[in-house]
Amino acid sequence: MLTRRNFCKTCGLMSMAGVMAPAFLARTVTATTSGLAAGKRALVVVQMTGGNDGLNTLIPYADSAYYTARPTLGLKEPEILKLNEQLALHPSLKDLKELYDKGQVAVVAGAGYPNPDYSHFRSMEIWQSANPDSAARDGWLGRYLNAASSQGVPDALTRLGMTIGNTGQGSGAPLAFWTDKTVVLSFGGIERFQFRGDAGVKGDREARLAAARKIYNVATQNSAAEYIRTTALDALNASESLAKVATDYKPAVTYPKTPFADRLKNVAQILNSDYGTRVFYVATDGSYDTHFNQAITHSRLHQTLSEGLAAFYKDLQAHGLDDSVMTMTFSEFGRRVAENGSKGTDHGSAEPMFILGGKNAIKPGIYGKQPSLTDLDNGNMKVQVDFRSVYATLVKNWLGTDPKPIVGGDFPTLDFVR
Repeated sequence: MLTRRNFCKTCGLMSMAGVMAPAFLARTVTATTSGLAAGKRALVVVQMTGGNDGLNTLIPYADSAYYTARPTLGLKEPEILKLNEQLALHPSLKDLKELYDKGQVAVVAGAGYPNPDYSHFRSMEIWQSANPDSAARDGWLGRYLNAASSQGVPDALTRLGMTIGNTGQGSGAPLAFWTDKTVVLSFGGIERFQFRGDAGVKGDREARLAAARKIYNVATQNSAAEYIRTTALDALNASESLAKVATDYKPAVTYPKTPFADRLKNVAQILNSDYGTRVFYVATDGSYDTHFNQAITHSRLHQTLSEGLAAFYKDLQAHGLDDSVMTMTFSEFGRRVAENGSKGTDHGSAEPMFILGGKNAIKPGIYGKQPSLTDLDNGNMKVQVDFRSVYATLVKNWLGTDPKPIVGGDFPTLDFVR
């Protein structure tokens, strides 16, 4: 049987229209193209690459142990953004705090998994596969798409899932979407996902496009060749469809001028159309791997995250979509409690996760428990909430699917979905 994995191994990467085509492996599942106006729900997963420092994100400002462990990096009043008498947000998360105050943000404290791994590669693999116990073969979102797709067969391209932007794993979809049965779109941005010709030759693009369509419209008897043919044809069709989506959509807000905000704007454009995507995956800009001089880098990254997410939800609200879209943030791990000698922090565990949604979709507040700063595991905070409980909550209570086969077991759900 020809599967996506075998195809990628044997054929390598085929470049077309400036896009790496293995992310587009065949026919569109036309049964899933109804828009959000039909009452569908969507999930946006935001990857904070590099290992975000959770202690300077969700700050235990009332705990003196925090300032003892962080004599230079500890964030103090009046800059911090208080959530309650114990916890506050980083000052650069001002826009996210405004959403929190409006009842649109839930915070899961102390998230992680048992026996943390401090390798970027392995820990990211664990979060994306939802499998801490063995090497990953598929991803949790891929398993969800298999369950949700009405045509979960090896040669089916589904519009249900989509990756926008580079997630640090090459040009294809992240591990979270890997599966032998369902394949998703993966591209750098709508404006870049276009068939291109020689700009110096009049009519060159149109001539090349017509020639490509003529070639790819001729069916073959060879299964591998047919796979490639339908792959290329779907890439062309998807490119034209998404270009029209971008043209038809008018943002209700001015997005920040960052690549991350551009990706979220693309998500809003697609959600407002009838394209049919239900799960989106985007990454933030830059790396949260702040081993030295953390203060400036962390502040800049948080500002980009906060401003981008705030613009996204204001735009969704203006188009009547905010109650249909839930967003989850994660990073591969947190940082150690004590700052290092380079005014930075090293790889650690237990991080906060943000869940965003409309006022009628989410129950705001803080879930889980902030880890102790004195009862540590070799200098690291102890995990309080298994991240698979967050996944299970989203899959069951938001997307309406049995989470057990997707997250690999029975994990208690949280109460942040209305």
